[in-house]
Amino acid sequence: MDSSSAADKSLPTEVKESLNREISKNVSSNTTEASPSDPPASTKKKEKAPKQPKPPKAAPPAAPLTPALIDLRVGHILRAIQHPNADSLYVSTIALGDPEGTEHTQIDEATGKVVRTVCSGLNGLVPLEEMQDRKVIVVANLKPVNMRSIKSAAMVLAASPPAEEGADPHAADRVVELVTPPEGAEAGDPVFFEGWPYGAGRGPEKQLNPKKKQWEAIQPGFYTTEERVVAFDAAKTEVGGEEKGDLIVAGKGRCTVKTLTGAVVR
Repeated sequence: MDSSSAADKSLPTEVKESLNREISKNVSSNTTEASPSDPPASTKKKEKAPKQPKPPKAAPPAAPLTPALIDLRVGHILRAIQHPNADSLYVSTIALGDPEGTEHTQIDEATGKVVRTVCSGLNGLVPLEEMQDRKVIVVANLKPVNMRSIKSAAMVLAASPPAEEGADPHAADRVVELVTPPEGAEAGDPVFFEGWPYGAGRGPEKQLNPKKKQWEAIQPGFYTTEERVVAFDAAKTEVGGEEKGDLIVAGKGRCTVKTLTGAVVR
């Protein structure tokens, strides 16, 4: 028997009960139960403030629909060949005054000039010899497209009489004439329609957006006058209005065709 048991037996019952009550009170007063609604401090997470939505970026104002959106330039066809995979196409090597390193260009080994490869549906309509070493007018900001495995990075302008609905665009009797720049024009010279402002925010655009159908909306206004000059008539297009203007190279003159008047140009 240990001494604590002996001491318990020697204490009166009233004293033992009093000691037990004191011990119970002491334990109760020094013990705090955790509140079920208050998790331990270590597990509490700081609530993040909700993110404020960013204001949408303002879209740049769209340039008005005018012929000024089209990048027309004087081009120099260095040479042209028949397309190896398409009977109706020529493949031309054309200098357009592009700086070296411009997208969709390369250096012509024979001349050292910066050139673009251009496919044209003129085979059978324009003799191949007329496509050699000559100046033309080129649309330079259409989106490049693959034409029978060869990427075409521009378009040569040509004129032809309005075709009847359903007519064969490559009929043997169809007349097609290339648009010719004025005497003294050089590759890369910008070409303008008189009467429409050009410059920052007004055109030409770096590349026409095919989804917006800008070319398709503007091109129907291209025609040839009684003087065989290429011109633009806003009334024939979605541009609207009554304005007309000739196609010119500033300080050098107007762009023309050989014989066709009232022709469609594209």
